[in-house]
Amino acid sequence: MLPSWKGRTFADSSSLQSRDFERPPWCYLLWGVPAVLAFATSSAYNQTALSITGGGALWTIAVAWIGIGSFINGRSCGRVHCMIDGILLPVLSVVGALDVLSVISIGWTVFWISFFVILVGSFIVEWAFGKYSVKAGF
Repeated sequence: MLPSWKGRTFADSSSLQSRDFERPPWCYLLWGVPAVLAFATSSAYNQTALSITGGGALWTIAVAWIGIGSFINGRSCGRVHCMIDGILLPVLSVVGALDVLSVISIGWTVFWISFFVILVGSFIVEWAFGKYSVKAGF
């Protein structure tokens, strides 16, 4: 019997794996480019070549990009961590945008801790229930 949660069944499936964008060139475009953007932004900010507002804007764009890439992959193949990240990371990027606009003040350390908690948590759920949801798409 396959594990399930709220009506969703989780299992490894070769047909879903074939629609997974985790392989080149898609992985570079969906996750590699924004990761490089985030690290380059951190480097520029640490060398005082970029303001906190500029850095925050670029970090927010990078997280939104990763979230959208995850959403696309989750819809395509049903990868469990992508389905989770594809919802939570765009929400986090909205929080980042509100911080850049000074509507709220959370601090960028809290922003990045939240990012990594979401990322690690989604992989833990994937490890516990299986790599792919049989019902691809939300």
